[in-house]
Amino acid sequence: MNGASWLNLILVAGTILWVIELVLLWRGAVQAGDDPIARVSGAAIFFVFALPVTALAPDVVDRLAGFWERVAALGGANGRTSTTPRLVVGGKTFPLTSEQVRIGRFGNNDLVIDHPTVSAYHAEISLRPDGRHELTDRESRNGTRINGTPIRSAVLRDGDLITIGAVSMHYLIRPATEASLGSIPQPSRNRVG
Repeated sequence: MNGASWLNLILVAGTILWVIELVLLWRGAVQAGDDPIARVSGAAIFFVFALPVTALAPDVVDRLAGFWERVAALGGANGRTSTTPRLVVGGKTFPLTSEQVRIGRFGNNDLVIDHPTVSAYHAEISLRPDGRHELTDRESRNGTRINGTPIRSAVLRDGDLITIGAVSMHYLIRPATEASLGSIPQPSRNRVG
C-alpha cells in the first residue's frame, strides 16, 4: 500500500469515528433533555475529538453552538422563531429584556413575587457576556433551586424549573417549550401573587 492509500484509509476511518461520536452526542443530549442540534453543532468542528472535547470542555461546545445558532439566524435558515428569553410564573410571562432582573417580595424589584416564603430581595438573573442568563441567590432565607437542586449561582438552560422560596417558575427561550406548558396568558404587569 502506498502513502496515498494509507491517507485515504485514515480519512475514511476518521470520518466513520466522527459520525459515530456525533450520533452518541445526539443521543446523550436527547436523554439529558438538552438541545441535540446545539450539542452536535458545537462539537462537530472538533472532528474525531468531538466526544472528548464535549466531555472535558462543555462550555466551549456551548459557546460554539451559540455561535452557529447566531450564524444560522442571520441567514434565516434556523427554522426557529427567535424569541426573548422569559420567565413563566403563576400563568404569567415575564420577558427578560434587561441585563439584570431582580426578583423578590419588595415592590422595588423588577419581578415582584408577593409570597411569604420569598425574601425581600431573593434572587437576580443577569445576562452574561456569552448571551446566557445566570441565576444568583441573594442570600435568601428559603433558598433558590433549579430543577430541585439548591444553588447559589447557576447558568440557566431552556426549560429549567426555578423555585424561589415556595414559588416555582420556568425559564424559557424557545416557543416550543412554552407550548408544552399549555396556554399561558400575557401579564398585565410585573407583579405575581
